[in-house]
Amino acid sequence: MKLSEQFKVQFACVLGGVITVGIARFAYTPMLPEMVEDIGLTETVAGFLAAANYAGYLSGALLISLIHNLQLKVKLYRYGLMAAVFTTLCMAATTHEWLWYLLRYISGLSSAAGILLGAGLLMHWLRHNNAKAELGIFFSSLGIGIVLTAITAQLIKVEYTWDEQWVIYGLLSLLLILPVMYWFPDFFKSTTSTEHSEHKETQSPPSKKFLLTLQAAYFCAGFGYVVTATFLIAIVELLPGMKGLGWGVWLLVGIAAAPGCWLWDIYVRKVGLWSSLFQAYILNMTSTALLLCDPSPAIISISAIIYGLSFIGIVSMTLSMIGRLYPDNSSRSMSHLTFSYGLAQVIAPALVGVIAEKNESFTDGLIITVVVMLIGIGLLARAVILLKEEKCEQLSQVNGSKTT
Repeated sequence: MKLSEQFKVQFACVLGGVITVGIARFAYTPMLPEMVEDIGLTETVAGFLAAANYAGYLSGALLISLIHNLQLKVKLYRYGLMAAVFTTLCMAATTHEWLWYLLRYISGLSSAAGILLGAGLLMHWLRHNNAKAELGIFFSSLGIGIVLTAITAQLIKVEYTWDEQWVIYGLLSLLLILPVMYWFPDFFKSTTSTEHSEHKETQSPPSKKFLLTLQAAYFCAGFGYVVTATFLIAIVELLPGMKGLGWGVWLLVGIAAAPGCWLWDIYVRKVGLWSSLFQAYILNMTSTALLLCDPSPAIISISAIIYGLSFIGIVSMTLSMIGRLYPDNSSRSMSHLTFSYGLAQVIAPALVGVIAEKNESFTDGLIITVVVMLIGIGLLARAVILLKEEKCEQLSQVNGSKTT
């Protein structure tokens, strides 16, 4: 059976996300216990390494927000894929902390290319080839990457040392990059057919005040996401009777996240976007709060599933909503929110890592995370109120102009 062009493009972009985030970023999570055991990596260094990765992602988001040239975006996307492979392999070549920081920073840049450029390029191709402009399939790459790293971690953790494991992840990403490069489309053959047929939004976009409020809420979501993403396996491995089960918990996160975007898309059609987004925030906070309860395999498993389902929903629903509210310049608005999300991912792991090492426990860090997510829910409510007020004001102005 001949594969359709759309399938090839979407599959290539999904694999790009798996390489740049699923492996280059998420392989670090199941690697943490191995590096702690083999070379005595401390919680502080682990936290700062995660922060360096997200600093790279943050820098990449800012850089991408300034780029408007399609050809340059395509080049940077390809460079990002190669950087993901290179930095993953090189993690095995040194034990110098500062080189690790540099490698994780570059890896973060590659993650920004894989997700932000990848999503933008895929959306561009879909719009200009008369295809449905949805990114649910694309964001499944995050969950697929988590599943892949979890299964790989379990297969290689006994027979291979920590540095050999990094090499294996690097070779796996090198293998996956081949179909991406082969199936990646020529964007310049498909950019003229629908240029004038795209729908133009006539309603004024929301105010800067609304966007800043939503940014603050998304910062809190980023805080809630990254603490669990960085330390979940380390937390599980420290629990009584849970030694060696961290990979299975991480696998549950990926299994929940992989179809998460599709499930949230269906749910949004039934209850609405804002209601769904609120529930995703509450679920994400709940997943962290469960880790503070009396730990048991059942509670930890439930927490992992809720976390995987909720964090992917927050990201996909927020960015989709921004695309609709700011249709004329959605990439810039998305970059603003991504900056907030990325800033939280720089601050949170470093803060929680230092607290965990000082107190020899992750409890205080998890409590802080729950409080931050509560603040995020409040900010999200404030954003909804602002949006409703602005819509009512615009409606009254329209009605007033009609009567005059």
